[in-house]
Amino acid sequence: MENLKPKVIRSGFWSLGGNWLSRGLGIIKMIILARLLLPLDFGILGLAILSINILNVFSETGIESALIQRQKIGKAELDTAWTIKIIRGAFLFVLLFMFAGWFASYFDNASLEPVLKVMAIVFLLEGFTNIGIVFFQKELEFKKKVILQLSADVAGFAAAILLAFWMRNVWALVLGSIAWATVKCVGSFRMHLYRPKIRWDWPVAKGLLSFGKHIFWISIMTFIVTSGDDALVGKLLGLAILGFYTMAYNIANVPVTSLAGIVGKISFPAYSILQNEPERLKEAFKKVLEAVMVILLPVTGLIFLFAQDFTAVCLGEKWLPMVPALKILCLLGLFRGLTNVFAALHLAVNRPNIQSRNKTIELVAFLILVYPLTLKWGLVGVSWGVTIVYGISALINTFDTSRLLRPLWTIMSNAFVFPLGILAILLVIFLAVRSFIPSDMDEWLFFSSALLCLVAYGGTLVLFKKQLLREILKSL
Repeated sequence: MENLKPKVIRSGFWSLGGNWLSRGLGIIKMIILARLLLPLDFGILGLAILSINILNVFSETGIESALIQRQKIGKAELDTAWTIKIIRGAFLFVLLFMFAGWFASYFDNASLEPVLKVMAIVFLLEGFTNIGIVFFQKELEFKKKVILQLSADVAGFAAAILLAFWMRNVWALVLGSIAWATVKCVGSFRMHLYRPKIRWDWPVAKGLLSFGKHIFWISIMTFIVTSGDDALVGKLLGLAILGFYTMAYNIANVPVTSLAGIVGKISFPAYSILQNEPERLKEAFKKVLEAVMVILLPVTGLIFLFAQDFTAVCLGEKWLPMVPALKILCLLGLFRGLTNVFAALHLAVNRPNIQSRNKTIELVAFLILVYPLTLKWGLVGVSWGVTIVYGISALINTFDTSRLLRPLWTIMSNAFVFPLGILAILLVIFLAVRSFIPSDMDEWLFFSSALLCLVAYGGTLVLFKKQLLREILKSL
C-alpha cells in the first residue's frame, strides 16, 4: 500500500496540472471568441451541448466505471464494452439527428436544428474511441490521459479560433467541437496499443450494465441540477441571456472544475484505504480540506473582486450585463467545492446513501426555487436560485460529515482561518490600488491590481506554507 502513495501523488499532479492547462486554454479561447462572436452564438452552442448532455445522461451505461472497478479484465470485457459504446453512440446519433427539429422548435430557434444535426457526429466519435484508454485511469497512468486530453483541447482551440476569424458565427464553435472529438478518437488509438474488436458476450454485457445502473440515478439528478438551469434560461429568457449566464457560470466555477472536483476524485481512493483507521482518516481529511480551501477561497474571492474589470477589459463591454450574475455565482462555486470534498469522504467510508439522499434534496430544492426566481428576477434570479440550492446541499453535507468526523467544526474553522486571512490581504491590495490609480484607466487598473494580488497570494503561500510545498516537490 505504501508504494501506491507516490503513484497517487504523481497522478494527482498530472490531473491538476493537465486540468489547469486545459482550463487556461479554455479561458484564452473564451476571451478571443467573446471578441469575435455574439452572445447569441454562445447561447445556440449552449443549447446544442445541453441537448447532447440530456441524451448522454439518460443513456448512461457506466461501463467505464465497471471496468475500472473490476480487479481483472480481459479481451471479452474490453471488446464487449467497446461494442456497447458503439451501439450507444450510433443510437444517439440517429436519435439526435431525427429529433433536432423538435429541440429547435422547443427552444423556438430554427438555427439550432442544423447545428444539432452536425453535432450528432460527436456521439459516433465518442462511441468509436478506443476502450483501451480506460487503463489510463485504472492503472493511475494519468500522464497519458492528460496528454490525450490536451491534444484534443489544442486541436479544438485552434480550429475554433481560426474558423471564428473566418466565419464569425456559431459554426466556428460547432466545428471546433467536432475537431476536439475527432482528435480524441484518433489519438486514443495512438496512445494505447489495445485494438478492440466488435464482440458481444451476454454474461459479460449483463455484468457491466448491472454495475452501471448504480451510476444512473446519481447521473440523472446531478444533470438536472447542473443543466436544468440552462434549459430554463434558454426557454424563459432567450438565447442571448443564456449566453450571458453560461459565460458567468463557467467563469465562476473555474476553481471548482480546476481543483475541487479533481481533488475529490484523487482523495476518494486514499480515504478508502484509511476507512478503518479513524484517526488517520480524520488527519487525511483535514489536510485535503486545508489544501482545497487555501486555493478555492482566495481564487473565488479574486473572481468576485475582478468580475467587473475582467469582463470589461478581457471580454468586452457587451458582456457587462452578466457581471451581477457572475458575482452571485462565485458563492455557488464555493459551495460546490466544499460539497465535492465531503462527497469523496462519504463514498470512501461506504456511505453512498448520504450522497444519494443529498442529491435528491438538491433536485427537490432546484424544482421548488429556480423556476419562480427565474420568472421574477431573470438572470439574477436564476443565479440566486442555483446558488441557494448548492448552499442547502453544502449545509446538509456538512451536518452529515460532522457525524462521521468529530470535531468537524474545529477542523473546518482551522481550514478556513488561513484562506480568509489571505482574502483579507487581497481585498486591502485591491482597494489600495484603486485609491492611487484613476478609475478611467481601466486596463492599467485591472492588470496592475490583478498582478499585485497574484504576487501577494503566491508570496503568502511560499512564506507560510513552505512545508506543504516541500512535501509536494519531494513526492514528485
